[in-house]
Order: sequence, then C-alpha cells, then structure tokens
Amino acid sequence: MRPNVLQLPKNPHGRDFVVGDIHFKTTDLHRALHALGFDKTKDRLIAVGDLIDRGRGVLDGLKLLGEPWFFCVQGNHERMLIDAYEAAPEARYSAHGAGWWMTIADESKAMIIGKLKSLPIAIEIESDRGVVGVVHADVPAGMAWPSFVEQLENPDLEHIALWGRDRIIGHHRGGVPGAWRVCVGHTWTPQPLRLGNVLALDINGGAEGPLAIFDVREDRIFVDGVAASIEQAECLGEQLRSLEQRAGALQSLVSGNALPDSQALATELELMAKKVNAMWQDVHEGIEQQQQLVNALHGLSLASGERRRVKLDALCAQHENTQIEGLLRRLLG
Repeated sequence: MRPNVLQLPKNPHGRDFVVGDIHFKTTDLHRALHALGFDKTKDRLIAVGDLIDRGRGVLDGLKLLGEPWFFCVQGNHERMLIDAYEAAPEARYSAHGAGWWMTIADESKAMIIGKLKSLPIAIEIESDRGVVGVVHADVPAGMAWPSFVEQLENPDLEHIALWGRDRIIGHHRGGVPGAWRVCVGHTWTPQPLRLGNVLALDINGGAEGPLAIFDVREDRIFVDGVAASIEQAECLGEQLRSLEQRAGALQSLVSGNALPDSQALATELELMAKKVNAMWQDVHEGIEQQQQLVNALHGLSLASGERRRVKLDALCAQHENTQIEGLLRRLLG
C-alpha cells in the first residue's frame, strides 16, 4: 500500500459521506450529520483536510482523529503546523488561525503532530459506481487519478495536492480521468461546485456558516441536510444525458426483439425517470427560494431607517443559522 494513500473498501452496511474543510467547526458538522441521519455504527465520514484552525471546537475536532468512523486527508493547515513544530517545537505558533496551538499542553503537542503526520495525502473510497478520490486541494490538469496517487511522493505533485487552486479558480470542467468522483476543498466557493467529476466542497473557508457534505450513494451534495440547488442542476443534466442514452439502448433492444432485456431496461429507465423527476422538484424549489430572496432584497433596498432594520431582521430570521444570514449581517447589518 502506498504510504500517502489510504484505500477504503466498499461500505456494505452503511453510507459514505465526504465533508469540506471543517476548521474545528464541529457544531456545524454535527448539525449537518444529524440532518442526514448519520449513523456512527455503520456510516463513514471522510474529510478533505483542514480539520484544524480558525473554529472554536478544538477538543471536539481533535477527538475526531480517534473516531473509527472518521477519516481525513492532510490539508495545507495541517502541513503548516507540522512544519512549524518540526522547525521549532518550543515556538508559540499561531499563524493562519492556529492560536489554539498555544493552549495545548507541551507534553501533548508531539502526540497531536504525530496524528496529523499520519494522515494520508489522498483517500480512495470504493463505491458501486467506481473510485471516489479525496484530496485537499487539486489534481494536476489532464492527469488521471491512478497516475496521481501512484506519484504522490513527488514533491511537486504533493504541493498541488495541498495547495493547488487552478481548477477551481478557473472553473475548469475537464475533470479527472480514472475516478468516478474526486472531492476537494481548500478554495472557498459560495456554493458547492461540480466541475466535470470534481466536487468542490469548501463553502465558507472556516468562517461562519454551514458545511457542504457529499453523499456518495446518492451522488448529491447537501448543506445542512438540504440538497444544494446549484449543484443539483449540474447533476440533473448528467442524469438526463444518461436517461437519453439508456432510452436509445432500449429502442435498439426493442427493434432487435430482445424482449427480456427490453423489460429489464424499461424497469431501469422507469426508476431513473423517477429520480430525475425528484431532482427536478428539488431544483425547482431552490429556484423559487432564490427568487423569494431576490424579491426580499429588492424590498429591503427600497426601505430606510427603522423600516429597513425590521425588514432585515425578518429576512435574517427566515434564514437563521445559514450562510445567507451571515452574509446579510455582514453586508447590511
């Protein structure tokens, strides 16, 4: 087994989830897992790195490293702390949101560093549809996933795995060959993104707001238990293309009088059509909610003084404990 890669076999008894950068935001994490009905006895959670720094749930976050259902790749924040400690173990390191490190007893620091150093650079999750790759930042453009994990001991590749941003910043949709899905974090985006088969899951960079979680079995990204409407549209397009291909195959079977195969494929198409319809309902609901938000913001822009404050408070109450509330408070509060 390659030392920089952890391979997780299929989970026959439960579900697998991949979460964006946690940054010690454990309250948001546990709320999101509860909304998804996460079962610690059979489900697994895989994190894209940057477990540490910035947030308040330091001890709860560190405890995750000992949980049998929790797996995590190394992120650039873990690497910065490791490098700082190895260069000067006695230094009062607090850069990049690491003020928590100064509250840790000296006798515990080596153990924590050891845990962080043991984290792989990449994780492979076996699923019914193929390999789900997990890496903190990026995979070089044009490189297939098997080649990437095979060469991770190359310092240049490791640097891209921990620090790369080109794909997300440039919205490159070429994807990563050789994997069904590849989950990344590191680069903040206001909503989860699907760029080909690459899923970008860091939606707050450690600031206030919920976490994005990818459900491997459902092939959907959730934010606080609700399917993200923007990525749902991407996924819906993919499902419609698949439905069109399968319909063409069914027509060929019917023309060739292959009745048993035709019946099996017709059943498969019916199930796929139901899934597409359910996804469309989610997308439609998301569009309606966005339009309601736009209308409310328009009304807010026309108000002033006390009336504006009341409208803002009412709008924030509608979106309490969400990323929208945080943005409204910062921009207009």
